Amino acid sequence: MSVVMLRRATRDLQFTVLWYGLGLFLYGVFILLLYPTVRDNTEMLDQYLQAFPPAVQAAFGISDMGTFAGFVGAEYLNVVWPLIVGVFVIMTGAGLVAQEIDRGTVEFWLSVPETRTRLLLGKLGAFLAGIVALVAITLLGLVIGGALVGEAIGPAPLLATGVVLLSFPVAVGGYSVLLSSLSSDRGRPAGLAAGITLLFYVLWVVSSLSERWDWLRYLSIFTAFEPQEALASGTIPIGVLVLFAIGIVSALGALVIFERRDVIA
Repeated sequence: MSVVMLRRATRDLQFTVLWYGLGLFLYGVFILLLYPTVRDNTEMLDQYLQAFPPAVQAAFGISDMGTFAGFVGAEYLNVVWPLIVGVFVIMTGAGLVAQEIDRGTVEFWLSVPETRTRLLLGKLGAFLAGIVALVAITLLGLVIGGALVGEAIGPAPLLATGVVLLSFPVAVGGYSVLLSSLSSDRGRPAGLAAGITLLFYVLWVVSSLSERWDWLRYLSIFTAFEPQEALASGTIPIGVLVLFAIGIVSALGALVIFERRDVIA
């Protein structure tokens, strides 16, 4: 890994990560401050939620809102969190290689006396550090917000939730970088990665509507993304291994492609 590229990429990402992290932290704390109201009106809320069709409940991950994990999952972790973090990883991952070519700065990048593989590894290292930072900030917000409403989160649920949260952006970021390594225009891989992620989401929602469509869940990364269950049980679902594998294999593919590709016009 190129230390020079790692430092440069980290410096380029630091303010983006800071603002995303601040938004996640404030949103998480704000949502948790609403939990006591929900907790004290569980019966009324259950009756209200029953009026929604299964499709709506599935789309927003609504279940067991009367519990702390159920509330946090429905209002934050199941859909809102992957949406916010997904924007970050798609835009950042899609620009990792393609943006350098699009801007015409790839020649300066490759002028560093390092192999292409080490240079891209430096960027990937900074990218992963940014993802880990966002997950850590999210967990900090949950701990502080939980403490403010009298809900302590134990070490096991916190660790399990962190691993699950980390797995999703690793997978999405992985195929975003892979698409970036194939393109000379940042917009194209970003659009494709967003479209693929949206397709995964639609498959996940449709699979929950009927037993007839249940098999579709095996085609979606959202099936393995279960932060609510991790927070409730303190266990790490085995499915996260698939998400990590997608991210790792995609990143390796990007390294191979970038090493062999002619990127200088």
